Amino acid sequence: MDQTKASHGESGPAVTIAPSPWPVINDEVIDAVVRVLREESLSPIMQVGIIKEFEDNFAQYQGRKFAFAVNSGTAALDTALHVSGVGPGDEVIVSPYTWGATVGCILHNNAIPVFADIDPLTFNIRPDEIRKKITDRTKAIVTVHIYGHPCDMDPINEIAREHNLRVIEDCAQAHGATYNGRKVGSLGDIGCFSLQASKNLTGGEGGILVFDDETLFDEVVSWASHPMRQFMELQDKPLGAYIDSVAPNFRMHAVSAAIANVQLKHLDTWVAQRRKNLAYLTRSLSDIPGIRTTFVAPNCEHAVHIIPFIYKADELNNVPLEKFRNALALEGLETNSYVGTPIHLRPRFQERRFWGKGCPWSCGYAGRSIEYRKGDCPVAEKRCSGEELTLQSIGFHVPCTDYLDQIGAAFKKAANKALAGNL
Repeated sequence: MDQTKASHGESGPAVTIAPSPWPVINDEVIDAVVRVLREESLSPIMQVGIIKEFEDNFAQYQGRKFAFAVNSGTAALDTALHVSGVGPGDEVIVSPYTWGATVGCILHNNAIPVFADIDPLTFNIRPDEIRKKITDRTKAIVTVHIYGHPCDMDPINEIAREHNLRVIEDCAQAHGATYNGRKVGSLGDIGCFSLQASKNLTGGEGGILVFDDETLFDEVVSWASHPMRQFMELQDKPLGAYIDSVAPNFRMHAVSAAIANVQLKHLDTWVAQRRKNLAYLTRSLSDIPGIRTTFVAPNCEHAVHIIPFIYKADELNNVPLEKFRNALALEGLETNSYVGTPIHLRPRFQERRFWGKGCPWSCGYAGRSIEYRKGDCPVAEKRCSGEELTLQSIGFHVPCTDYLDQIGAAFKKAANKALAGNL
């Protein structure tokens, strides 16, 4: 971590340290990529070599029997829904407070998203809200471990068992997080991970599914791989009759696998340091009015992919969130409002517009008319109405107390200006 050379006095910005870059691209990563370029195919259609090695290593890390590498977290979710039998007329319960692709994958399968509200502290889907949304059309539940905090999976799994529903975990932001001592991704029927460059585990781009059911493995291979891998894995099985090139073929690139395979060796160390840095920052910000720091449930370990705060304007002279964020930016600290608008209130859902001719909502298989209204998910809506303040955790994988102190100073300066009426 390098200090900038410019000297800033009291009137200068609070944050002058550049965080350590992410992702980590060191000699170990470069050597692994060069080895693939020199020794392996750039298009390993049977997903052997480094791709199979990464799949095996990740399955072992997750404590699951199978892992299947794909080209994005979106492809992982799309595949998980498809092999779960989700299709036209089915309903899938999901959080309205997530990255849009979580919900988009439901639409890709011509199924209908049904939104269940979130917990006001973890921002994750609530089991009691899930229960309210179940109908005879419900096929699956997608649990999003938002920001890296695990969902409350035990009651969710209990509900799923009662109603014979598939549970698909969206772990895109939660590599290394644990719930009751178990890694996320090992808690539902299928765990889906993104390996995009910002993620705690990255291949630059990519995704991976993990699960235990051999029947699911055959379905995944049939749907998401090249016909040559289908032949290798399925020729003597029932799905061997369907070996062809019609399916999407979401296979991962070998270079992505090489990068992710190296990163996996260091994941637990990096995530442990992220937690230490989050705890340090939380202590630093705990006495600042208007800022509620990141909550972590006692039975959970956070992955610390993104750091969420709750902004309380009424404690800071009713300064709007955007003005407060601008004040932080002037102090050298860039923040975000991650979701912005809950998914169910976005134009695509208000207009029920995705596929042509109104599908999936007006599909002939749809069992009822579903519309999305303001007030459907009041906790998520409140979160996105001036309270949603988030910070990227870039640099948190290494010790960085000087940088964290400067983040704390930026928040304090912005809060003091708000209280003094100077924003």
